[in-house]
Amino acid sequence: MMKIFSLLFVIYLTSINIQSSNAEIDCTIYDNDLDAVNMNPFYVERSQASYPRTSALYDYTLKVTELSIVDDANPSSSIFCVKNLQKLQLINTNLTILPDIKNFQQLTSLLIQTDNGIIDQHLPSEFGQLRSLSDLTLSNIKNLEDLPNEIEHLIDLTSLTLQNMPNFNKIPDESIGKLIYLNRLNLIDLPNLSNIPSTMNNFQLLQQLEITKTNINNLSLDNLMSLYGLKISFNSILKTVQITNMLKLYSIDIRNNNELLTLKLQNLSSLQSLSIPSNTKLISLDMENLSAISTISITDSAQLKSIILKSFSKLNTFELYSLSNLELVSFENTPVLSTVTIKTSPQLKTISFVDVPSITNLDLSGCQLTTFPESILTLKSLGKLVMTSNQLSTLPLTLSTDLPNLRILNLVNNKLQGNIFQPPLVYVRELYLSNNSLTSIDGIGKHKSLQRLELDYNQISSIPLEIMKLSPTLTRMTITYNPLNHIPFSMTNMRSLNTFYAAYNNISLNERAYIRNLFQKPPMNVNFN
Repeated sequence: MMKIFSLLFVIYLTSINIQSSNAEIDCTIYDNDLDAVNMNPFYVERSQASYPRTSALYDYTLKVTELSIVDDANPSSSIFCVKNLQKLQLINTNLTILPDIKNFQQLTSLLIQTDNGIIDQHLPSEFGQLRSLSDLTLSNIKNLEDLPNEIEHLIDLTSLTLQNMPNFNKIPDESIGKLIYLNRLNLIDLPNLSNIPSTMNNFQLLQQLEITKTNINNLSLDNLMSLYGLKISFNSILKTVQITNMLKLYSIDIRNNNELLTLKLQNLSSLQSLSIPSNTKLISLDMENLSAISTISITDSAQLKSIILKSFSKLNTFELYSLSNLELVSFENTPVLSTVTIKTSPQLKTISFVDVPSITNLDLSGCQLTTFPESILTLKSLGKLVMTSNQLSTLPLTLSTDLPNLRILNLVNNKLQGNIFQPPLVYVRELYLSNNSLTSIDGIGKHKSLQRLELDYNQISSIPLEIMKLSPTLTRMTITYNPLNHIPFSMTNMRSLNTFYAAYNNISLNERAYIRNLFQKPPMNVNFN
């Protein structure tokens, strides 16, 4: 008999819960807003807290305009009768969302964070009756799968954040497309969301967009004319990103999308901050008409093979470091680009410059180039060229005439053989040729502008007397670790030479002692050990 009574009691309670969840709450039993708030089984303090805690803000008429319930497990459904609410926060509570949410006709801000599995897979359609809502955040709601179609009625919504919801998989395209006043959209930690709304182009007032930790495969954003900041990160299967025609986009942060293969940026005339992904599978980077950006730096994008830049009106500095599979870099119509650095890219085969009139510094160190890129000869403003640690064995015969402003040439650690360059580099002031296989510097006297000459670690056996023709200009010369057996004594009369190192050669002890004494007479820094 007792067991039958217990079972009937459970059935009775269940029926009461079903009825109460489906029936409209009777709000007439409460004298005022504060009366409804006080029905909660926990203390609600009166304050406007600077940090979230259970509190209510109300006026002398007992109208409650702000309510926060934080870490209190079982709020009463009476809160749906607080009809003057403008701001509601439910943080770590066990309150389901009833159709009575329609009572909040003055609500402008709603935050629901951590529901402990109480909220169902779907929000009630009455959610769409919150006509005054401008700020909506749904976070850490375990079972929620989508937004109701009726969200289309929230026409005053300006900020929407959907975050940390493991089962969320659908944003109704047509409905959300009607939220034309949206200026902030955050889609964060939604591992089952595979598509962004196809009606995104309707968000012409959108200023901030974040897409993080989703299941999106391809992302194309176009003509969001007010978008200012964009973050796309930790999307584990994202392969293609195309961002075009964003006239106000100032900042892009694209990182930790480990399957990203193709990134295309086009017509982003206000972009000034760009974080390019590193340590990803990105293969192709195509950027055109990013007319506000001044610096681009890319490091450790191990799979990147192709970089194309076109129409960068303010780009001044471009840097690539340790791109082990890079094969092609192309610059076109970059009128103020002055510094290009591409280091440790051993697969580089093609570097192209078209309408790039202002480059003064070019560094292609560690790229293992076997031939001199002909496109470099179009850089008429080039003043410094560094190509250390490549595989060059020859230089173009027209180097000096094609590059009349070249003053510094660094070719350390290449495969240059035989004699020093002919025709002579008549404009070059600093020439660094250490770690090559040169055997002769005959004709050095015709390199008439030389001020610094470094020839360490070569196979040069003699210094020709014509070195004296550089007496008015040459200030420093090093020729250590060569097979020299003699140094012209007349070099002591090179009036501009103040540093001369010739250590570790084949010069006899007697001659070393003699020339050491000889070169000590002028004030010169010498080493002949």
